[in-house]
Amino acid sequence: MHADKFVIPAEAASATKLETDVEVLRAQAGLYAFLGRCLESEVDQALLVALRGPLRDTLAELGIDIGEDLRSGAPKEVLADLGEEFAALFVVPGAVLPYRSAYETGRLFQPQADLATAAYRDAGFDFRNILSGEFPDHVAVMLAFVGRLLERQAEALEAGNTDAAAEWQRRREHFLLHQIGGWAVGWSRRAQSCARHPFYLAVLGLAEQVIWADIGDIADEKTLKRLVKSNRRPLVKQKTDHAFRKASGF
Repeated sequence: MHADKFVIPAEAASATKLETDVEVLRAQAGLYAFLGRCLESEVDQALLVALRGPLRDTLAELGIDIGEDLRSGAPKEVLADLGEEFAALFVVPGAVLPYRSAYETGRLFQPQADLATAAYRDAGFDFRNILSGEFPDHVAVMLAFVGRLLERQAEALEAGNTDAAAEWQRRREHFLLHQIGGWAVGWSRRAQSCARHPFYLAVLGLAEQVIWADIGDIADEKTLKRLVKSNRRPLVKQKTDHAFRKASGF
């Protein structure tokens, strides 16, 4: 029997690669969406159910240990503990505020927020406030936006529109390098140093790994050195307002 009988036709091979590319993009989009949700607001009953069910094996494959209490503790007590941890980490005075403006300037709603809004609008999304005092440069909103761009890229590829897919990829890479890359990893590391619950330690560590991995794939050496230095900047004393409780969505 001739060996070439087992050669996959070029057309079939191309289709298989396309399917794989789309699957990878959607998996990445789901990961960014998960990180955004966890950092946006407290864990609620629906998320807890997902963490104990559909997401459990996926997180385990990623090396994420959500903690024994979260896996099997009484839901009311678990949610109360996670809510307290969320507030201490991200909300109350003295917390590691999850805003680019706060990280870079010590103040809220600075030009960094306007830059994020412009990126959302240019991509066809509207930033919507859920509560007053919520800003578009929240790390959760920014990560969720990357997830949306990945979704759009996957949709374009699946539709055979390679030009549109390339444009969505360009937007995503630009946003990662210019709006997330200079601060989100440093912020995550500071938050990890304050976290006490295994769940938030795991989520923050995963965010750091995901962001650095994606940036490492697209940044040249000079840019990467600049971003490393930026993430190591000294802590800026923050002027906070405890009323800023959650992020907003699209």
